[in-house]
Amino acid sequence: MAQQLPLWTHSSPRLDGSFDVVIIGGGITGVGSALDLSARGLSVALVEQSDFGNGTSSRSTKLFHGGIRYLPQMHFHLVSEGLREQKILARIADFLFSPLEFVLPLYEQYSFADAPAWAARGWKAPLALRAGLSVYDVLGGVGRPGHRHRRLDRDALLDLMPRLRPNGLKGGFVYSDAQTDDARLVISVLKTAVRRFGVVAAGRTRADEVRPTGAGYEVDVTDTDTGARHTVRCRSVIAATGAFAPPRSETRLLLSKGVHLISPPEVLDLAGKALVLPETDDGRVMFCVPWLDHVMIGTTDTPYAGDPAHPRPDAEDVAYLTRHVERYLDVQLDTVSSFAGLRALADTGAGSTARASREHAIAEPLPRYFTVAGGKLTTYRRIAAEVSDRAASSIGCDVRSSTASVPLVGSGVSPAALTRRLEGAGVAPPAASAVVSRYGLEAETIARLCEEDSSLTHLLGDNRTTLADVTYAVRYEAASKISDVALRRTRLGWFTPDHGRKDARDIARVMGNELGWDDRRTVAELEDFETELVAEGL
Repeated sequence: MAQQLPLWTHSSPRLDGSFDVVIIGGGITGVGSALDLSARGLSVALVEQSDFGNGTSSRSTKLFHGGIRYLPQMHFHLVSEGLREQKILARIADFLFSPLEFVLPLYEQYSFADAPAWAARGWKAPLALRAGLSVYDVLGGVGRPGHRHRRLDRDALLDLMPRLRPNGLKGGFVYSDAQTDDARLVISVLKTAVRRFGVVAAGRTRADEVRPTGAGYEVDVTDTDTGARHTVRCRSVIAATGAFAPPRSETRLLLSKGVHLISPPEVLDLAGKALVLPETDDGRVMFCVPWLDHVMIGTTDTPYAGDPAHPRPDAEDVAYLTRHVERYLDVQLDTVSSFAGLRALADTGAGSTARASREHAIAEPLPRYFTVAGGKLTTYRRIAAEVSDRAASSIGCDVRSSTASVPLVGSGVSPAALTRRLEGAGVAPPAASAVVSRYGLEAETIARLCEEDSSLTHLLGDNRTTLADVTYAVRYEAASKISDVALRRTRLGWFTPDHGRKDARDIARVMGNELGWDDRRTVAELEDFETELVAEGL
């Protein structure tokens, strides 16, 4: 009989008692720190005011990359760190790691953004890019997934991507990076921390105040669903709150809004490769990336001063992205949805979000109280290790980080065998492969759920999600809202024309059976889902 997994639901965390460390913030840095510290043998509680990964950590360009744009800026340490992390992530999170080739075209009339003026265009540009990509390959070292870069002439490039505009096209390059699902990464890291190392993780639990005591800190928290309040005692605190100002911190942040569009795949015809648009009006690069049978286009970089809980694309953002796609590609862009995320950048006096450093910053405003700002998805593990080193050392723990060798729950997958297992349990082929990429080895549990109740094989509107995903999200991934399932545990809401509205009642019915909702509560949850979709601009 299949092994029964330990439950992790919204109602299961217990915040009574004392912990070595309390972490405020359930994005990728917060959950990475929870795994890192708990793997050292420390007791850890994590609180997140919304859903895990609800903010920046589910709204990125979904890339594990070294950052070729950092090469012209001579930030070789950032590139090298990112490429080293790629190799680790390919090993510890194999089901969430997909090597991806990027096509970089060169045009006579356009520069390559971020390159110095002497190498940005003209006959020197291909030589400079080849040199930079050679450095990229060398910094990646032996064993990095993907292929070394290669040069393509104009005809070969047009054969590969026939919708590129040919006027001024000189040829280009292909290089390798990788992509992931950022929201799934957050949940997988946190599941590993909860299930294997006993982290107590409470979603929809707001940290109201952090008070120093003789032995450490008291953190006052509120369950935002019930209004119940708790005081959590700990020896050290880490605040990884992203775009939200943490309690008792004077860290100044610059917020930058990044918008992405989701387009049907046939519009851009990328043939399974990503496309780099080499220059935008504001001097950056843009990406068109195949993702979950669609194409994701982004991103923007504009200052943001609104409510960090609900950034949303506006008409100007959509027009900016559309204009640049149609500049380089002979298409009329059509979109399914769009989303906005916020980069929380440490304010070091750069004066603008475009010039602000993407490097992370760790501060200690009070003894044994640490804040983290900035950083990128690819290097989350290294950032978490750095702040965890400081927190652990501050309370007398000298155990070093081990997360480079801690496989995430779901890793070690054999995709073909699991896909056959799911299909044998009644899951339709398009959804079966999606389930494997979503959960890795945990897809076995989805198969078991479908065998126990065949109604759970019912496909939702994206043809990638079943009702078994809903049951699994509630029982094992602490989903408590329809939006948790539709927007983050799965991506249903981003890939259907109605953004999951048609499927919401079926989702609510399954969630209600799991969580004991009555008719009144079900109606309220459906209304909450509609409110969140509107807040997202969907």
